[in-house]
Amino acid sequence: MTKSLIINCYLNPLKVSQLFKVIKRFGECTVVRYEELNANYRVSEDIDGVIISGSEARIVDPSNRNMFKGTIDIIKKLKIPIFSICYGYQLLCWSFGASVASLDKPVKDRFEKVRIIEADEIFNGFEKGESIPLAEWHYDYVLKASLNQAGFVLLADSHSCEVEAVKHKHSPFYGVQFHPERGKIKNQSHSEGYKIIQNFYRNVVKR
Repeated sequence: MTKSLIINCYLNPLKVSQLFKVIKRFGECTVVRYEELNANYRVSEDIDGVIISGSEARIVDPSNRNMFKGTIDIIKKLKIPIFSICYGYQLLCWSFGASVASLDKPVKDRFEKVRIIEADEIFNGFEKGESIPLAEWHYDYVLKASLNQAGFVLLADSHSCEVEAVKHKHSPFYGVQFHPERGKIKNQSHSEGYKIIQNFYRNVVKR
């Protein structure tokens, strides 16, 4: 059975509950708070994949980034698959040297049409060039021009954000700006995000 570790980056720890419910569909799941991570923390050898959650923190704020030093240290040590979401994805990219900035207008609580640029493992079942509705809520983003130097490949974009999904060139590390764990916003429901998470477990983790 697959075993996952969720790094809960939310300042309000209860906000991770929706992500936990979705990840638990794919096997056993343990949650660790970002404050618990330090130089002595070791990810258990039986963990098959690490999920890094979103957060209310802002990646453009140095004081916010400093709170996640332990998470950054873990990212740099990991060899197993990582799936990072929103702030977690921004933190992943920044850890490897990517640049970040703030949107002129934040994207809040809506489904955004995300265009697939590379039909990678996490987009199995979708077509290159296809646009799919995915939940968004963010103020900041990763700069496209900085991806290559940081070792990432662009997988998807949207009208509101030039980088929506990435994969590391040499490691099984994925990052998505959208929230695939959210399938419903107000009166709209879409299941494409769940399919992406399922693809991560079937095609990348492969327990």
